[in-house]
Parts: sequence; structure tokens; C-alpha cells
Amino acid sequence: MLSRIQAEPGVSRAELARRFGFSEMAATRIARDLLGAEIIEEFDLPDEDTGKQRRLGRPRKGLRINPQGVFAAGITVSAYFSEVSICDANGQTIARREVNNSSFEDAAETARLYSNALNALMKDTDIDISRIVGVGVALSAKTSPDRSEIVRSEYFGWENDGGQFWDEVRRNTGLPVVIENIANALALSEMRFGAARGISEFALAHVATFAGVGAVSEGRVVRGASGDAGRIGHFRSHQQPLRCTCGRDDCLNLSATGFGVLAKLSKLDHDTFDRSKLPVYATSLLAVIDDDANTRYLQEAGAGLADALDPVAKILAPELIILSGILGSSNAYFEGAKQRLTAAYGYGPNNSFQLVKGEVSPSEAAALLALHTFCYSDRLDFERLNDNASNHDKGAAYA
Repeated sequence: MLSRIQAEPGVSRAELARRFGFSEMAATRIARDLLGAEIIEEFDLPDEDTGKQRRLGRPRKGLRINPQGVFAAGITVSAYFSEVSICDANGQTIARREVNNSSFEDAAETARLYSNALNALMKDTDIDISRIVGVGVALSAKTSPDRSEIVRSEYFGWENDGGQFWDEVRRNTGLPVVIENIANALALSEMRFGAARGISEFALAHVATFAGVGAVSEGRVVRGASGDAGRIGHFRSHQQPLRCTCGRDDCLNLSATGFGVLAKLSKLDHDTFDRSKLPVYATSLLAVIDDDANTRYLQEAGAGLADALDPVAKILAPELIILSGILGSSNAYFEGAKQRLTAAYGYGPNNSFQLVKGEVSPSEAAALLALHTFCYSDRLDFERLNDNASNHDKGAAYA
């Protein structure tokens, strides 16, 4: 019900009752509880008969999310967007801070650094911290959200951490924590707040130094039996004078990504991915994207991704494919992918899917992930928020 109010501001109790198949009295009771907990608010809807005399009787009432009712925090672990942030209940970023991190070698130490930075941001931000529902962590890794573990990260060189990263953030902040792969975090964020609103079948390709896909079916992330779904960067492509993290020389990661673009432009002095150079890759790729002289190389890389998107579209039959990430959302790369899909695979207006750019930045995805997980789901800690609102009212009365 709360998700429906978020998706349709102004919806009435009666409309909610019809939508969910219960009585208007039940809808009124639930709405009253949410209003009492200050999670939603009621407002007068504009008169339907615009330009005519206002009808008699009480004005029609609608429900909407109270932006200050809850907040969510995010930690984005990346060489491109290394930051902590806080968003309101509507997903609007209200505070953010960059985190200086030149090394990602140790998972626990990385978690400590970012959670300390988040604590400092929460302390310096003029919001009610007791209304923060949780912390989302978005990073390049295979994760197991159910077990709160980072299973493996080829990007950072981490092996199974046994939940150490999650536990470090949870203990430091005192808040619930969810850890998710960046492509999946972006996909969930786009589904609720971005380009995929109202769409239950879509795929998102996140392309930066490497590439990965977050696929959503019936509103849920597709993880596969082993949790490895979406490893599009390891699709076979052309042989390159480079080595992927998996040891091969023909992965898509070497031709259609930032690593491949930097190599083609002779921006690398090595042929094997080097984790110690993550900040160098980020700085170099950002400079390449900003230089119009590199448009052709970016388009060629985008065309390489299109060769992988075609089988993704044929297997998943999504309504939407979203390109995201610092490289994937760049104009030249996007156009290269679109042109290749059109010329080689007949992509057009009559296709079963639409190719679009993402609306959510990777830097926003972590906090939106927390909002999706701990507010707009059955993991909402309603009792805590309700108690907090009640104590607030008592304090105001005593004052």
C-alpha cells in the first residue's frame, strides 16, 4: 500500500481499497496508522471541475509520501563515484559527501572508512537520524543479499568476506544494511524511481571500467542458481592483446568497456587489469569521455556492447534495456550501441524493447537501494518509526 502511494501521489483510500481488494474501512485504518507514524500525509486534491464553481461538501482528499517521513543512507564504493549520501522518502538526494579512497585492498578496512564517513555526514546533516530506515551499499561484486555477504569481487580482488563488510557498516552506523551489486542496485533504483517505473521486465547494462547486467523479471532481480547472472562482461568477443580478470583474451570486458577504450587509445602501459590502478582508470576514462576527439572510439565500444545486448534481448524479451554507468550513459557510447542494434539486428520502433539511458546515477543508487529495501517493502520497521513519531508528539505536548 505504501508503495502504491509512492507510485501514485494523490491516490485515495477508496482507490487503494479497490486496488488491493479489501474494505474501505481497512484502507482507512492502514492509512491512519501511516499518517500517525508521519510516513505519509494527506492533502486536498484540486477540484475536478476546473473553471466551474467548486462543488459543495468536503474537498476530496489524497494521500502522498511525506518526504521528511523517512530517510535512507547510501555507500557507493567505486573509483568513479566514491561517496556517501542521504535521500528523503521520495528518493531525492539531500546530502552527499565524497570519500577519498586510493586503495580498496581490504574489504573490512574499506567498510570502516565509508561507514565512518557516513556517520560524519549524518551528524552534520540537519535531519532526524532516527528516521533513517537503513543503509544501502552498492559496489562491483557478486553479492548474496540474503546472507549479507560479498561473495567475490574480481574488480576489488575480494573473496568471500563472510559478511564482514556488512557487519562493519551495521556496527558502525547502528542501522540495517543491504549490500548489492552495482548493476542490480541501479536496476532496482530505476524500477522504483527512474526510467523503469511501472515496468516489471527489463535489463540494465552498467558499463564503466568493466560491464555487467542487472535483469529484473516480475519486479525481482534475476540472480540465477549460483547468483552469477548478469556477467555480460565475460561474453566472448574479439581477441585482444589484453587479459581479462578471468585470464582470457577475448572477453567483452576487453573491447566494449572503459578498459578496452583506454587500451585502444594507448592510455595503458600494461595489458592485464591492475587493481592498484583503479583510480587511474577512472580519471583517464573520464578525460576520454569529455574529449570529442574520442567520439569514434566510444561509438565503436558501444557497438561492441550491442552484439551482446541482442542475445540478452532475445533470451529475456525485456520491455526496456537501460544503458547506465559512466561510459554506458555517455552520448557517443549510447549512439554507437543504438546504431549497431539498428544496422545489424533490425532494432527500431517496432521492436519488442526500447533502448534508453538510465535516469539514476550510480552515486544515487546506494541510498535508493536502502529506501527500496527498508521502506517500500515488508522490511519496513513500522514500529520503530511509529514509536519515534509518538515520542515526538509527546515531547511537543510537554513543551
